Amino acid sequence: MSTDQYFDDPEVGLARETSHPAFVCVATQDFYYDCGDDFSPFGNDDGNDTLAALEAWYQEQTGVKPARALRFLRQQLSDWDLPVPGDMLAHDNAAKAQWLASDDMNQRYLRSVCRAHVATAFGQFKITGCIDADLHQQALLALACQQWLNTVARSKYPDWEYADQESERLALMNTALEQASAA
Repeated sequence: MSTDQYFDDPEVGLARETSHPAFVCVATQDFYYDCGDDFSPFGNDDGNDTLAALEAWYQEQTGVKPARALRFLRQQLSDWDLPVPGDMLAHDNAAKAQWLASDDMNQRYLRSVCRAHVATAFGQFKITGCIDADLHQQALLALACQQWLNTVARSKYPDWEYADQESERLALMNTALEQASAA
C-alpha cells in the first residue's frame, strides 16, 4: 500500500483517521463518515459497495500510476448491468423524464448509477486526495441528476419527509466537489 493512499480499516469502517487529509478538510460534516446514512456518498448500498470495490481496485493496482477511476466506474456499472444508457447523465431533464416513464424501475436504476458516480468521485478523493477531472465532471452531473430526481419525487410524493434532507446533502456534496477541484 502506498503511503499516499488511505484505506479504511475493515474493523473500524469509515473514519476521518483513515481518509486522505485533503478529503477530511473538505468533508467536514459527519454524514460523510456514516455508512448508515442513505444520503451520504457511502451510506447507501450503491455507495458502500462502490467504495469497497474502489478500495480493492486501488489496492490491486501494481503500476506506478493507477488507471483512471472513471475506468473503474465504467467496469463497476457494467458489472451491475443496469439498463441505463451510458450518456443518460448528460441528457436534459425532458429526455430523462421520457426515459423514466418507459419503465417503473428506471428511477431506481438511474439513482443507483448516480450514487455510483458520486461514491467513485468521493472515494477517489478519500483514498488519494484528488479527483480525476473527467470523473469530477461526471459526479457533478450525477449530483444534478439526483437533485432533479428529488424534485420529481417531491411532486409525486409531496409529503416525503426526507426530501429536504436529501436536497441539502446533495447541495453540500456539490459544494465539497467544487472545493475538491480547487484543492
